Amino acid sequence: MVTMSEKSVCAVGFCEGATVASLAQQDFCVDHFIELCYENLERMDPRGQKAGRIALEMPALRAFIEECSRRALEVAVRCDDLDNLQRGRLLDILLWAGELFLLLRAPRRVFAESIAPEHGATLARYAARHS
Repeated sequence: MVTMSEKSVCAVGFCEGATVASLAQQDFCVDHFIELCYENLERMDPRGQKAGRIALEMPALRAFIEECSRRALEVAVRCDDLDNLQRGRLLDILLWAGELFLLLRAPRRVFAESIAPEHGATLARYAARHS
């Protein structure tokens, strides 16, 4: 098993946390990884969206959701020194990503129109890479 202290330092600004996962080609400590996943899953989830959304390509959405869930599972299984809150949040990310996979089966226009225009750099990278 891997502990968080065996990795390099997180890519986020003055964070000195050990890297546990990479997402969108950047390395993150467990807390920043969880924060980034939550932030982007929330932006993708059409159930809480308001008007004024932009469309992203389905391959980009699927790629992010798949990578996010795969990395969350890897972190949960590999890291020995996670606390219960971190483990719970990783499980929540896995469940949320699973729900979004089901929503991707909805008509394309409905789901794509629900994405926030301020989707952020991470989703923009996926959109560029998978469109």
